[in-house]
Amino acid sequence: MKLEYVLFGFGLLFCLVGIGYLAVEYVRYLSEVGRLISLLLTVGMFGFLGKYFEGLGW
Repeated sequence: MKLEYVLFGFGLLFCLVGIGYLAVEYVRYLSEVGRLISLLLTVGMFGFLGKYFEGLGW
């Protein structure tokens, strides 16, 4: 396996972890309706990304 792919994977993982941490910190200040909307948007985003990568053959 090429080193570039491994580094790309680690970079992507660290980006997702950072975004997740910031999202958790942000959700603390939202109301219950805001939390529900954020959850639905997150599920939709990951669903879209899953279909996208499935179409690529991953």
